[in-house]
Amino acid sequence: MNDNHRFSPGRRKVLVGAAGAVTLGVFGAAAWTPVKNYRARWIEQVVRDNLPGIDLEPESLQTFVNHMLGHERMRPALVRATVFADRFVPWLPAHVAKARDGLAGLERHVLTEYLIGSNFFRVSDPRREIITYHGPVLACSNPFTHA
Repeated sequence: MNDNHRFSPGRRKVLVGAAGAVTLGVFGAAAWTPVKNYRARWIEQVVRDNLPGIDLEPESLQTFVNHMLGHERMRPALVRATVFADRFVPWLPAHVAKARDGLAGLERHVLTEYLIGSNFFRVSDPRREIITYHGPVLACSNPFTHA
């Protein structure tokens, strides 16, 4: 190797790698706030996406989100990973059948919980009234389920 070169190829790779790691760390720190609340944002987005044109009362929607975050169906690591993938790597659930099926079931569950716990079915026209979430229904968790 020529003595005039200050850096060897190995050192260059280390420096480039270190610069990349620092850059990723900076962007990762800046993006951490949205990432740590990804499940809450995902739940809210599922409700909003499936009820377009419906006026949702914001405070009760946040109550619902908090209820769902504590729900046993949202706790498993596989569910968290699937929601994370849907939120940040949407092509993954779109191309992996098991993730796609699990995500579809989870979306149905979230939407059903919101609709059953809200006044959606008790108002004459949901597009003309504000939909308010009142809490989970304790008598029957899902009247649309066939045993």
